[in-house]
This record gives sequence, C-alpha cells and structure tokens, in this order.
Amino acid sequence: MKPSISLVAWEERKGNFIFVAVPNEVGRYLRTDKSVATVECPQCGSVPGEPCKKMNGYGSATHYVRRNLANKRYGRRYGSMADDCISKPRLKLLA
Repeated sequence: MKPSISLVAWEERKGNFIFVAVPNEVGRYLRTDKSVATVECPQCGSVPGEPCKKMNGYGSATHYVRRNLANKRYGRRYGSMADDCISKPRLKLLA
C-alpha cells in the first residue's frame, strides 16, 4: 500500500508547530514543526506535507536541515504566532 500525502494540517496556538496527518495511518496526526508544511527534507527525502521519516516510520521530530531550509526560504516568519483576529477592528475618532 502506497502512502498518500495530504496537506491537511492544523496550526498550534503557539504558531511554531502544526498537527499534520500521518500518510500511512488513518486518523493519526503528529505534532511537528511548521517547516513540514512548507519545504521538503533533503536528509530523508520527505516531500512538503509529509513528516520526516525515521528508522521505524514517521516521527514528530524534524531534521535540522529541513528547519534550516524553511528558515532560509521564508525567514523566521514561517514560525510566527497565529492571529485570532479575523478582521481588524476599525476605530473612528470622535471629533
């Protein structure tokens, strides 16, 4: 059975991590670094959206080269905090 890669991910409130679906296990999500959603891993060959591969499957830890690559491409901004405000409030000053 070939694993299917999906880009369905849920952002953690702190913003540096996401919950991403494990390709070969239905209904299982891993909490991992946000770089998994944005870049591939040169060390283990994982594509964007796929967690880093370990000796016995997928793990929540990511390789340094993947995090470093995301940092080079997108800067420190790729791990910014989530924003709760959907539309910014507009204030009118009373004269």
